[in-house]
Amino acid sequence: MQLRRRRRDAVDDDRDITREDTDRDVIVEHGRSYAKGPNLIVGSILLAYGLAGLLTNSSFPDASSSFPHADPTGESWLGPEVNGWTNFFTIAAGGLLLFGAAQHHLAKVMSLIVGCALGACAIIALVDGDVLGLAAANGWSELGWGIAAGVLLLNVFSPRARRERPVGAAAAPRERTGRFHRRPTAPSAEEPATRRAPAATGGRETQDGS
Repeated sequence: MQLRRRRRDAVDDDRDITREDTDRDVIVEHGRSYAKGPNLIVGSILLAYGLAGLLTNSSFPDASSSFPHADPTGESWLGPEVNGWTNFFTIAAGGLLLFGAAQHHLAKVMSLIVGCALGACAIIALVDGDVLGLAAANGWSELGWGIAAGVLLLNVFSPRARRERPVGAAAAPRERTGRFHRRPTAPSAEEPATRRAPAATGGRETQDGS
């Protein structure tokens, strides 16, 4: 993606620089996005873990009777305690992160949304022992959600590499000004006569020989 903008450089007080010299047209070429990588990594881990967790426990407590004060239980899967709702939240978070990895700004927006959601799940599980009476959780679940939330919230500040390329008049080299400015030498008026001198001399010798 390329954007054209006008940039004004700082003017040195010791030099005589005109207004046209301080205005430059540049093309800003956007490069690699540093926000997509964390989205791809964290999103892939969450999505794979949630899908694999469904093979361990796929029970979904009834939301109408469990929300928000029930005490759901689940089974341990690689440390965290999971049930159907836990896996569903994890799969949804991973899918949103992978969807947002397509563009730089979309990746940062999804990092903010999913990071806040996982952080809220970790805090609710730490206080209540589960998430709104639906998703089972234990200490490992809270730790995993907290780490993922911290990484994603920091990812919101990830920059994007860019390069500025001058175009038009700005691309031409500037003429040196100042104390040591070199002036172009003017052609000498005697140089054409010097170049014609050998031809005239040769003509005279030919006439004398004849």
